Amino acid sequence: MSQAAMETASPFTAKPMLVFWETTKACLLACRHCRATAQRDPLPGELDTQEGSELLRQIRAFGDPPPVVVFTGGDLLMRPDIDHLLRLAQDLGLHTAAAPAATPLLDKAALRRLWDAGVRSVSLSLDAPGAAHDAIRGVSGTYERTLQAAREALSLGMQVQINTVVMRSTLATLPDVAALLLKERIPVWEVFYLVVTGRALANDALSPEEQYAVAQFLVQASRYDLLVRTVEAPFIRRAMLEQTAGADSLPLARELVDNLAALAGAPPHAPRIGHRGTLDGDGIVFVGFDGTVSPGGFLPVPLGNVRSESLLDLYRNQELLRQIRARDFSGGCGACEYRWICGGSRARAYASAGDPLASDPACPYAIAD
Repeated sequence: MSQAAMETASPFTAKPMLVFWETTKACLLACRHCRATAQRDPLPGELDTQEGSELLRQIRAFGDPPPVVVFTGGDLLMRPDIDHLLRLAQDLGLHTAAAPAATPLLDKAALRRLWDAGVRSVSLSLDAPGAAHDAIRGVSGTYERTLQAAREALSLGMQVQINTVVMRSTLATLPDVAALLLKERIPVWEVFYLVVTGRALANDALSPEEQYAVAQFLVQASRYDLLVRTVEAPFIRRAMLEQTAGADSLPLARELVDNLAALAGAPPHAPRIGHRGTLDGDGIVFVGFDGTVSPGGFLPVPLGNVRSESLLDLYRNQELLRQIRARDFSGGCGACEYRWICGGSRARAYASAGDPLASDPACPYAIAD
């Protein structure tokens, strides 16, 4: 793909594809890498029912088709008014997705309520097989509860997405998780690259070479009956183009690919990673529990607050978001010929350098270019 073909204006200039709403900080889990630093009780200042309803109206103001609203947290099921808010979103013509925590609150009746309120997509976290997942999430039984919730959601007709965090303790089991999703006929795998924010620790992160090797592995995992997406790893699209052109994989990638093939057999498809995606602030915007707007959930740079400002105006006109969408970056990411299809993780740049426009330290090319 030529530089001219890659340098195109963002398709998300006028509106985001996804609006993530952190409905609450309250959650019954204690995940060791939690972005939200969630706790058992809501924090003071949480948007109330009226303010949450106004936020949904602001999202609808983006026009047709409106962004998808992802109700997240903490745990959205900890909000007593969540059914009301979801039904309002449905009445407004918004498409909604839910990211509940796998706690005893997430039973079949709760999933039915989500379905009846218009939720057609649910994402659940599953980081590793069995007890290893429970250790990461801080509560025994979370792994089995997650699988049960996924099966029940599928039986209702929901699209189920499994979220997996890539970090030191989950690296070796990525093929096992992929094989499990294939076995359970779960169609979407969203792989989160660790950003050192919230409760995440720096020693959980992988080296740049390891992170790129995982991207190469995920390109090959997309050859199975899985829709593979990444969060904070847009360089997977560079890996896709390079592998399509016949570039060699790193040894770690080959090991992971071989392990998946041993579990799931030969892949039936060509790689299926798209050439263009979203970045924090470019197709994505995040609204915190108290109404604070930021480019993404892992990029806690406050842009304004929906209590006093228009989300539409903030998204379209806030200077940092305009710079992200223009790929106005420094260092390797700014000079990289792949910046329009990749752009690097803005959240990891901020966590590492204190500058959301700096280079992504997880990409070996951002260091070398």
